[in-house]
Amino acid sequence: MPTLIWTTHKLADGWVLLCVDANFEQPGEPEAMMGYRRAVHPFHFDESENPVMDFSAVIAEMKFAVEKGVEGQQLLSASRACGFERHHLQGTGE
Repeated sequence: MPTLIWTTHKLADGWVLLCVDANFEQPGEPEAMMGYRRAVHPFHFDESENPVMDFSAVIAEMKFAVEKGVEGQQLLSASRACGFERHHLQGTGE
């Protein structure tokens, strides 16, 4: 699992943008990241019976979404490599 990088950004009218990025960067390669963004407002949690649990649910949802995306990205990478290998070998007669 790639490293998850969490950041926040202040938006207008009290909104906060929560960001999580999965870092796929490898030594000697360009930056490669996949991310998920979600805007939240403190009012959503102020009116909750359990604001900490509700905020934790947002974080868990974001983490789950990125982890599912990472799984899909890894499957896609493997299938592309396999497809390239088949095409390459067919072209050389091997």
